[in-house]
Amino acid sequence: MGNERPEKRFGEAVAKWREHSNGTGRQTLRGRAFGTPPGNDAKITWIEMSDEPSNNSESAQTGPGTASPERSHSYEPAAIETARQAAWAQRDAFATPAIDDGRPHRYIKPSAPFTSGNIHIGHVRSYSIGDAYARFNRARGESVLFAFGFDAFGLPAEISAIAQGVPPSEWVERCAQHMKGQLLRLGFSFDWDRAFMSSDAQMYRWSQWLFLRLLDAGLIYRGSGTVDWCDHCQTTLASIQVEDGLCWRCHNPVRLIQQPQWVLRISAYLEENDRRIAELHPWDETSLASQRYVLGRVDGVEARLQTPDGRSLTAFTPHAGAVGEARLVLISPKHPEAELWAQDPEVQAGLEDIRSGGLERSSREAEAVPLLHTGGHVISPSGDSLLPVVISPVVDARFGATVVFGIPEADRTDEVIASRLGIGSQPAPAPGSASAPAEIRETVRYKAFDFTVSRQRSWGTPIPIVYCERCGAVPVPMEDLPVELPRDLIPTGEGNPLAAREDFVNATCPSCGASAKRETDTLDCHFDALWLWAPVCVPPRHRDEALEEIFALEDLRTWLPCERVVAGSDSGNFVFDQRLVTKALRDIGPLSFLADGEPFAGCLFHEMVIADGRKMSKHLGNVVDPDELVQQYGADTVRLAVLYAARPQRSLNWTDSAVQHCHRFLTQLWDYSQARYATNRAKAELPDAALDIGKQRTEHLRARLAKWCDVALKRITAAMEDLEMHTAVRDAMRLFERIQDFEAQVLERRGTLSRQDSDVLVAALATLAQILAPFAPHLAEQSWLDSGHGQEGAEPSWPQTGTIEQLAGAALLQRETTAASVAAAGHGAAAEPRA
Repeated sequence: MGNERPEKRFGEAVAKWREHSNGTGRQTLRGRAFGTPPGNDAKITWIEMSDEPSNNSESAQTGPGTASPERSHSYEPAAIETARQAAWAQRDAFATPAIDDGRPHRYIKPSAPFTSGNIHIGHVRSYSIGDAYARFNRARGESVLFAFGFDAFGLPAEISAIAQGVPPSEWVERCAQHMKGQLLRLGFSFDWDRAFMSSDAQMYRWSQWLFLRLLDAGLIYRGSGTVDWCDHCQTTLASIQVEDGLCWRCHNPVRLIQQPQWVLRISAYLEENDRRIAELHPWDETSLASQRYVLGRVDGVEARLQTPDGRSLTAFTPHAGAVGEARLVLISPKHPEAELWAQDPEVQAGLEDIRSGGLERSSREAEAVPLLHTGGHVISPSGDSLLPVVISPVVDARFGATVVFGIPEADRTDEVIASRLGIGSQPAPAPGSASAPAEIRETVRYKAFDFTVSRQRSWGTPIPIVYCERCGAVPVPMEDLPVELPRDLIPTGEGNPLAAREDFVNATCPSCGASAKRETDTLDCHFDALWLWAPVCVPPRHRDEALEEIFALEDLRTWLPCERVVAGSDSGNFVFDQRLVTKALRDIGPLSFLADGEPFAGCLFHEMVIADGRKMSKHLGNVVDPDELVQQYGADTVRLAVLYAARPQRSLNWTDSAVQHCHRFLTQLWDYSQARYATNRAKAELPDAALDIGKQRTEHLRARLAKWCDVALKRITAAMEDLEMHTAVRDAMRLFERIQDFEAQVLERRGTLSRQDSDVLVAALATLAQILAPFAPHLAEQSWLDSGHGQEGAEPSWPQTGTIEQLAGAALLQRETTAASVAAAGHGAAAEPRA
C-alpha cells in the first residue's frame, strides 16, 4: 500500500466509486480498516491510501470546479470523504511549509496520546478543535505546523502489552498504526512526515540528553524519599497517577514507601512560573486556572522562631491575623530540617516509620495522619509561650515540604490534630523572661515540590547512569547516547525485568573503565512529556544530528514559541513542568532565544468528554468508539458534532443527539446545495430574456443576503480566532438558514429565481462551504468545487467581506466572456465564404 503512487490511488478511488455505484454514487465501498488490530474484523467504509506525499503533478481529476458526472445529489459521506482524503494525499496538502516562505508562522500543538489502544471520542474532540484552528489559519494564508506525536512509553502501554503477552515495543507499534488509521479516516490535517513515537531510540535520547543536562545543572539529584507505591503494578507512581488513593491503571490501593529515586528539582523555578502566569496571553481561563492549581500558591506570613537553646525554625501560616493563637508547629517529614528535630533514637525511628512505613494514602487525613511529637519546642511569636514541634506528612499536601503553625481556632485540620495530641487552648509559658516578639513577614508557599522521575519498570527511557564500586553513580557520556532499551523485552508485571537482563545491566564505567552496572530504573513518561512539544519543529532530515546541533537550528527559532497548545484540561501538570524545564534550558543555554522561558504563547484547555457520569478514558472502560460513528454517519458528522455540542470550556456529556443533529444538517446542506448548483448550471444555458424579467424586484434581497453573509463571516472569524468552535459552528448553521430564507423570499415575490438571484444563492453556498471547511472539511471542499468557484488541487481560502459580490460577479463575467466567445465564433463562421 505504502509504495503506490498517491495520484494513481486518487484516480482508482474515483474509478472504484463509479464502478461500485453503477452510475448512481449510492453504493459504498467497504474494506478492512487500516491498522485494525488482529482479530478485529469490523468493516468500515474506506479506500486504502498512502499518507506519503508526492510532488508528481499527474492527477486523475475531473477538471477545475467540476464534479464527477455520475454523482448523485444524495449525501454519501463515505464516497466524498474517500475521494477528498485521496486528493489531500495526492497534493501533500498538510506538509509543513519551509521556514523561509515569508508568511506568518503558527505552530499548533495537539496532545500526544498514550499509545495503548484506540482513539476515542475524547481524542476526537481535542483534535477536532486543533484541526479546525489549523485549517482556519492555513485558509488565511499562514504557514502552519500541525504534527503528531505518540506518547508510547509508560505504564498504560506496559500493562496492555502484558495482557497481550507481547513485547511492549510490538504492542505500541501496532497501536500507533491503528490509531494513525483512525486519525486519517477522520481527516485530520496532521503533517505525518513529522510524526514520531517517544519509544523510538532516536526520540528517547531527547529524554536522556535532558536528564544529563539537568543533572549537570543540579536540577536532578539522587534522593531517598517517600513515594506512592502500587503493590499490584510493582512500581512507584507520580501524584497525578493516583486517583482517590487508588492506582490509575489497576485501581488497587496505593501506599507510601521509602525508595531511592532520581528527583527533578522544580522548586528552583516555581516563583518564576508563578510570576509569569500574569503574562500568559492568549491563554483561556481554564488553562490559567490549571497552572495556578498545580502551583498551589498559598499566601500568608512567616516568622523566624527561636528555641530555648538558641536554634531557629521558620514557620508559615495562611492565617495572618491568627498567628498569636498558634498552639503547635508542624514540620513536613520531607523538610530538610526534619532530621535536626529527630535526634532522639525513638523520634528517629518514628520518622523512619513515617517515611517508609507503607502508609495508606487515606492515612494522610487529619483523623489518621501520623503525628510524631519530637519533644522539642519553639518560642511562640509573641515570645511568652512554648509551642510543641510535631513532624507530620499532613503538611505536604496542604503547603508543600515546609513548616507551618498549627492554629486550632482558625483551621479545622489543626483543631483535629491538637485534639489528638491533647494540646489545650493554653500554651505552656516560656522559661525565664519573655523574649522579644518575632518579626512577622508576608510570604508565599507553594504546594508543588520536587518530584521523582524514576520508575521500577521496564517500558520507559533507560536512565543514562552506571554504578561503579569505585566511582559511584556516573553519567553516561553524551556521545554514547542513546542507551538503548532491549526491544524484545517482555515484562510480566512482577518486578523489573531489566534487572535480570545481563546484556543490558553489565557495562563499563565511563570514568575509570572498570566493570559497572547500569541503572535499571527507567524514566517516567511524565519526564518524556517535558520535551514532547519540541521534535515536530525539527525537519526529519535533521533528527539524527546531535541534540546540541538540533537546538541550534533556525527551525526552532522560527516555530517556537508554539502559537497554541490545544489539550484536555487534565494536561495542566504536563504543561506546568514543560514551562518550568524550558526556563531551565533557557538558563543552561539551548533555549536561550526564549527570553521569557515560555514554550507556549497561547493555550486552550478544553474540558473532558463525560460518559456514564465519569471522564471518558480507556482505563475506565467507558469510551465511545469513533470508528462505528464514522461508518454510520461519516467523519464530517462526528467532527462537527463534538464541536457543536459544547463550548471547549464546558464538559461534553456524550449522547448521540448531537451526532444525529449534525448529520441531518450536513445531509440537508448537501442535498440543497447540489440541487442549486445543478439549477444554476442549467440556467447558464438559457438566454437572458428567459430568466431576468423582473429582476429588480429582488435586488434588495440579494443585498440583504450579502450583508447577512458578511455579518456571519465577521462573527465566525472572531470566534475562530478565539477557538470558540462551538459558537462558530452554530453561526454557520444559522447562515444556512438565512440562505434558505433568501430563496424562499425570492420565490414568494416572483415565483422563480432570476439568473442573478441564482448566482448570488450559489455564491452564498460557496462562501458557506469555505466557512465550513475547518469543521467538515470533506463535504465543504467538495461542495466548494461543485459550486463552480473552487479549483481542484487547491484548498478553499477563508472568505473576506464582500465575497458574495465577488463570486457572483465572477460568475457573471465568466458567462459574458463565454457568450462573447461563442458570438465571435459564430460571426467568424458566418463571414466565411462559401465553397
